[in-house]
Amino acid sequence: MTADAARPAAVRFGSCDAEQRWRPPGLARLPALRDPHAEVLTRAMDELQAVLCRPEDVLLTARQPPAAFTEAMAAAGFPARHLAVPGDPGLPVEARLAEHGMPGLAGAAARPYAVLPGTREAAARLGLAGELPDPEAVRRVNSKVWSTALGLPGSGRVVTSVDELCEAVEEFGPCVVKDPYGVSGLGNITVDSPARLDMIGRHLGRAAERIELIVQPRYERAADFAAHLTVAPDGATVWHGIRQILNDGHSYRGSAPPGDALVDRLERDGYRDTVEAVAAAAAAEGYRGPMSVDSMTTADGGLIPVLEVNARLSPGMIAQLLGAPLRLRVLPVTRPGCYERLVTALDDAGLLARAGRPGVLPLAASTLVPPRGWLFYAVLGDAAADVPDLDPLLAAVA
Repeated sequence: MTADAARPAAVRFGSCDAEQRWRPPGLARLPALRDPHAEVLTRAMDELQAVLCRPEDVLLTARQPPAAFTEAMAAAGFPARHLAVPGDPGLPVEARLAEHGMPGLAGAAARPYAVLPGTREAAARLGLAGELPDPEAVRRVNSKVWSTALGLPGSGRVVTSVDELCEAVEEFGPCVVKDPYGVSGLGNITVDSPARLDMIGRHLGRAAERIELIVQPRYERAADFAAHLTVAPDGATVWHGIRQILNDGHSYRGSAPPGDALVDRLERDGYRDTVEAVAAAAAAEGYRGPMSVDSMTTADGGLIPVLEVNARLSPGMIAQLLGAPLRLRVLPVTRPGCYERLVTALDDAGLLARAGRPGVLPLAASTLVPPRGWLFYAVLGDAAADVPDLDPLLAAVA
């Protein structure tokens, strides 16, 4: 085999805690309880990229997935190589790659989960091909301050002091206060009483840091959904489609194809044109790469076209590119080996997706660790029409 034949076509890698890595220093945070275990699980989400890999690609992960994961992916039709990144496990993969590099990857295309500080240095150390955007441009378009400044319906207001926060709450009434780099419900606080506003104000006053927050009216949701696009190297927009988002409160729980009524409504309102204009604005800032735009319809018939912009990969984008429903279940995990027990149980029940056989495919192994795990799974093929009830099986393997 020649060196060119052995070289992968693309290398996928990257930390999934993007928002925290984009956050500038000295920016005040909203009050929140830190969850160290959730941070561990977020770092393990890099395994979700396995289903985007072609056979000739390589997936680099923060830790080595178990053999059962690589075997299940290959059996389902995703037989790429999975390699753990060497170095201090306490460091993000970008820092480890920039320091150590990895042989045999030069010339392959760089496909990061997100462009973070250190991503371009990591790609250069590996000798990967392709121009990655300036991390500052990426940080800018991912901030909710940027998307709010577009001035689209329902976008709310940016506030930079406690006084401005109080004025916005008085104007909007019940509202949601958002951190510019919050994600999946983290960094969002509903303000529906003077006591809640007072709590936020006292917290910000004690922090003595720069304040930059977004205040949006609180809407009664009818449907949550997201548009998925790619900003191509030449700045053109590639449209992938719309996914309906399944939420539990502000927390993401999966995605599915949109219903016909929602599709018809969005076509009537010119939603795609609006989203593509947002992507063009991001391209003008210098952004290139995957992009998702979170949106919603309201119970009173309104359309909020841009709640926030995620200029990175995401579980929803992965589901869109895969063309399958995706679910996230939060599970108690009592002992190691949960992933191995899960794929064995699914296979024994005839539910595990394999090439040519529809079914359930767990998308990450290292997110299923004690005491609590995140089970991401896709439903492939004909099984997508009737997502099976996994509760009895999950109770037995956790």
